[in-house]
Amino acid sequence: MQSEGARRRLVHYVTQLEMIQERQRLAAGDFKTMLEAAQLEGYDGTTLKVVLKLRKLTPAQRAERRALEAIYMAAIGLLDGEALPDEARRRLSGEEPTNPTQPRLPDPQPPTAPATDGVGPPPREPQPTLPLKTPLEARQEGAEAADAGKRIYDNPYAAGDPCRAAWDEGWCGQKNSHGMDVPKAYQRRLEPKPKKGKDEDKDRDQGGDADGKAA
Repeated sequence: MQSEGARRRLVHYVTQLEMIQERQRLAAGDFKTMLEAAQLEGYDGTTLKVVLKLRKLTPAQRAERRALEAIYMAAIGLLDGEALPDEARRRLSGEEPTNPTQPRLPDPQPPTAPATDGVGPPPREPQPTLPLKTPLEARQEGAEAADAGKRIYDNPYAAGDPCRAAWDEGWCGQKNSHGMDVPKAYQRRLEPKPKKGKDEDKDRDQGGDADGKAA
């Protein structure tokens, strides 16, 4: 027969757990109310939830997530004209990730045209280079480059050219089609966070933390 002390401890834990559940319910309601208020002002609720999740990550974790998203999208042809970011190219080349907290050097500025002092016509603006290939052709080139063992850095198209993103998609898609093993570039480099309980995961999705507080 169980002791009176054990029964009292059981009652204590049941009572405390019920109180925690109630706080979680109230916190979820507060989160929903605040989210609706933001949406009434014109903010996008889905984007706000994404931002809240990103704020819980370190700069290195956020950089890794962006790189992986770009690699996955390139592999299935969803770059929509945006070339791979530098961190994604580093991963695909097997290089170590950069330190996102280290300030980047400014991009070199193009040389300024010499002053004419009002003599003669002003210098003409350079005409944009006409595309010589279509994105479909560039995508095929990227796939062939991957087969030939070329690196992702060997993309011959300049930034801003839609063929640059198409070449990236072709290269990534072809690399992903070889074998059944997931390439290292497609895997997380950082140590995963310790797994939380189901109740905590559910609460976090609703905007609260492990203590039932709203984010």
